[in-house]
Amino acid sequence: MSRKQLLESALVFAMAAAALAWLAYRFEASLLDGLMPLFHAELHALMPEFRIEYLDWKIDRNETVVAFTAMLTENRVLLGRVLPPGVTISAATLATHAWVHPVLMLSLLAAWPGIPWKRKPLLLMLGLFFVLVAETLDIPLMLWGSVEDVLYWQIDPVRVAESLGSRVQHFLDGGGRYALSIFLSLLAINIFKRISVMNSRGQTPT
Repeated sequence: MSRKQLLESALVFAMAAAALAWLAYRFEASLLDGLMPLFHAELHALMPEFRIEYLDWKIDRNETVVAFTAMLTENRVLLGRVLPPGVTISAATLATHAWVHPVLMLSLLAAWPGIPWKRKPLLLMLGLFFVLVAETLDIPLMLWGSVEDVLYWQIDPVRVAESLGSRVQHFLDGGGRYALSIFLSLLAINIFKRISVMNSRGQTPT
């Protein structure tokens, strides 16, 4: 990549990220409302032994959070102990996590060099699918992990770190969500290029 291409890509990335961040902030409520059914379905699948009592976004201490409350509806054996039905657990995570993926991923795709501008819209449309994948691997897993942490803490605080949920939370909060966005962006670019090559071969006369 030449220096000119690098500077052009950096400029496009910065402009796209600024515009997308503004849009995400401006339309935060619509973004979160649209994602809630997806989050609900995933949490229901992740936690079949719980009944979801509450799942929505709200303003808490001047910050927007996604809040979640669930009640255990059947016995849960954990660390050799039985948790009875009726246990209710609440968890919350910052809603700004939902911004990270569309802003970072779509900015990377828009700025990626070597793809003609007229084909960028197709790449961005493919990228939207991977943005949804990233969203399902972030906030729902953070909420699930928080619930698992609480369950482990109630039984044995020393062994909280053994929970898979705790490990997932540490991964995402330790830069994992950014790594996830970059990985899925690169995957989208790779798939897009492969499809483009296949289409060009199919159009080549024999």
